[in-house]
Amino acid sequence: MSDINSDLITQEVDDEVRRERMRQLWGAYGKYLIGLAVGVVLLVGGREGYTAFVESREEASSAAFEAASKSAALDTANAVQVWQDTLAGLEGGYKALARLRLAAAAAANGNTAEAVAAYDEIAADSASDESLRSLAQLFAGMLIARDGQDLDDARARLSVVAISGEPWYYSALEQLALVDLMKGDKNVALQGFNQLVSDAQTPAGIRGRATQLKASLEAKLGIDPLAGTFADTPVQTPADTPDDAPADPLATPPAETDAPTGEQ
Repeated sequence: MSDINSDLITQEVDDEVRRERMRQLWGAYGKYLIGLAVGVVLLVGGREGYTAFVESREEASSAAFEAASKSAALDTANAVQVWQDTLAGLEGGYKALARLRLAAAAAANGNTAEAVAAYDEIAADSASDESLRSLAQLFAGMLIARDGQDLDDARARLSVVAISGEPWYYSALEQLALVDLMKGDKNVALQGFNQLVSDAQTPAGIRGRATQLKASLEAKLGIDPLAGTFADTPVQTPADTPDDAPADPLATPPAETDAPTGEQ
């Protein structure tokens, strides 16, 4: 019996010692533990609050973008103003997409300078997707080429995109060849079309157009497409062309290049 009492006393003493140690530890470090617990709660709550905030902003941007799309479609004459008024309330990708719509509306109204400025804003925005920035550069170059006032500027812009591995590489190569054609550099343009035709990775639509233009250029330059050399027959000059000759199909780019398009 005495042994049992002794064990109970020993256990009680041990429990009291442990409780005393806990009180001492709590007195020394309790405030830090409380702070840590509060910090964890704030961190979790802050993260959830931020996520809810971002989702709310995205939903608001999505709704504003959809509303602007409908308004611009119903009032094409004032579409540029619609998108300008909407831009301030948009975030992230919706802002870049709105700038694309604004640029397209300005181009449709014949305001090339405003459209190019909108494309330049997208290209300069490091927060935008890289593919979208390259697409904006491509569209800007195409618009300037269509305007025909500064083909060297158009070529410089397109050359930035016409780099192997870039998302719009083949479209940029096609547009470069067309710009060379507009500048009268037919041999350089022919090299560009040859490159597109010979590249197995060229998209079918671009290869088809390049094949047609390549054949037309070879005929115009008097090149034997099989031998790859100039034919013996002389090339007609404008003075030799009969008055009733059909219009030169290579004098201007194909009609389908008048509006910016992506890889086809």
